[in-house]
Amino acid sequence: MVRNERTPLRAVIYTRISHEPTGKAEGVTRQEEACRKLAADLGWSVVAVKVDDDRTAVGKSGQRARRPAYAELLDMLSAGEADAVLVWHTDRLYRQARDLEPLIEIVERTHVLIRPVKQGELELSTASGRMVARILASVSTHEVEHSIERMKAKKEANRQAGVHHGGPRTFGFKAVEPTVKGQAPQVPQVDPREAKLIREAADAVLARAADPETGSTLTGICRAWNARGITSPRGKPWVIQTLRSVLLSPRIAGRVAHKGEDVGPAQWDAIIDHDTWLALRTVLTDPARSAHLASADARAPKYLGAGLYRCGRPGCGAVVRPGGARAGQRQQYRCTASAHLIRTAAPVDDFVERTVIARLARPDARAAFSAPGLPVADGPDLDALTARHATLNARLNALAAAFADSEDADPVEYREAARLIKEKIAAVETQIADAVSAAAAASEPGPLDGVDLPELVRRHETDPDDALEWWRATYPLERRRKILAVLAVVTLRPGRRGRPLGVLPGGVDPESVQIDWTR
Repeated sequence: MVRNERTPLRAVIYTRISHEPTGKAEGVTRQEEACRKLAADLGWSVVAVKVDDDRTAVGKSGQRARRPAYAELLDMLSAGEADAVLVWHTDRLYRQARDLEPLIEIVERTHVLIRPVKQGELELSTASGRMVARILASVSTHEVEHSIERMKAKKEANRQAGVHHGGPRTFGFKAVEPTVKGQAPQVPQVDPREAKLIREAADAVLARAADPETGSTLTGICRAWNARGITSPRGKPWVIQTLRSVLLSPRIAGRVAHKGEDVGPAQWDAIIDHDTWLALRTVLTDPARSAHLASADARAPKYLGAGLYRCGRPGCGAVVRPGGARAGQRQQYRCTASAHLIRTAAPVDDFVERTVIARLARPDARAAFSAPGLPVADGPDLDALTARHATLNARLNALAAAFADSEDADPVEYREAARLIKEKIAAVETQIADAVSAAAAASEPGPLDGVDLPELVRRHETDPDDALEWWRATYPLERRRKILAVLAVVTLRPGRRGRPLGVLPGGVDPESVQIDWTR
């Protein structure tokens, strides 16, 4: 691009400050004033000001920080809407090398000038200039990482000393004013009114655990508090997850908490004594509290392939479970190890049961499938696996509640912790599926005992649709699942792209459902 020497350069001012607790934008205002003065000295025309107030330039875990104004700046430069950038210091533009490279690419293409107030012109159009810029970026990254290490060490020291080290206000305690540099952290003070509510809630939960006719549920407590106009520290109505996270927090027992775990005694007063809190935690984390574990009927699978079908993605083999049946969606089967396999449940179940019926209609069915199975080796106890599954789900729910209730929670750390728990849940579900299959094989060595095969054959030869309807009406889902578990292993494979030949009317590609007979 050729510039007219008599025409003032079109300059964009970019300002940024990482932390602005006052909300007055004083830091970015001072930066803008200095940049405008430099623009006047250079004879440049300011065409826009881009401001990222209270925005860090340091991303987490290899990701770029979210800076909307900086993204708009790059778009302007890339579109040729400005000839130069004015900035207080280069570290306002970038603190990591990953943010420098897109700027270098734009400068090489558009020849935009970068002029910091506190430095000379930033030369990115030459190899030597780019080398210097990259070195400065590496130095800046080192400063940031070193600062993070110091802050982590300080917070760990505070935890060991039982000192409050920041974060949002905890329900039950008064707000703590931010400390200035060099001042010792303040000790949170108990809020008498909120502390009384917590004690009443703890007593109600423990009383109901001892006698269901007394006390109150978390739902009842939330409803009562909301009716009285009592809000959470964020000013929102109470929900079960928020109340549960408060009652499970070690802080109310006078303990320091880190990522939801008790790490030692604190300097502030306890709202409830430690023994009471331990009893409360035992009640609230009891797997039996989960609604889906309340009864055997509630635990019973509602779909044929739940926990029986396997994921056919290479290297996976995990079981699938139902999901997605909300907001008008059809029920789906999803791989428990990952979201890489999702299949609509009903057509798959229809195809599997039609295939099973067709196999049972053959003359050799009873002889092929009625022989006793092999002795089942000792394995994990099914009840223990079920309890382990419920505990892991409770941990996942508690992690989600703690993340939702904390303004300082790190999304990257949350996703990593949630991923590890989900992997454990998937592994336990696979063990449960194996145990169910083994139990079915052991308890019913003759899976077709009591099955009216002649009637099934007659109906299948006359009308396969009628045979399927009769099969489902005559034998309950639990019985059909046991028969399937002993007769075959069903593996769901990713569907082929488009609509390949051979796809059945229900939308099932036969090649995507592999049925291996076990006998």
